[in-house]
Amino acid sequence: MLDRPQPKSVSFETALRDWWSSQPLSFRENIGLSVARACFRAGYTAGKQTTERRFVFKAGRMLITVWATGVTEAKKKAEAEADFRAAQKGWPVPKAGWQLQEER
Repeated sequence: MLDRPQPKSVSFETALRDWWSSQPLSFRENIGLSVARACFRAGYTAGKQTTERRFVFKAGRMLITVWATGVTEAKKKAEAEADFRAAQKGWPVPKAGWQLQEER
């Protein structure tokens, strides 16, 4: 039984359902499932990224959120995401590159 391979990750819905059913009835009656889902999503997302931090950058009109171990890696990921979004919308990429401003 213990030598059976365990799944590496659990889907969000399964984790939410397990967590919700483990809560006491008084908690479930006082808190709506939609509010609990929003709170659980924040903790679940942050918990899956234990070695990475969340960075938010502003590039022109876009807000770009990335998960990375450091600022340098985060900027590279944000630039790639900005290029991808600009290409999707048919916008030209700035000649000087993306001016990323970190949001707090």
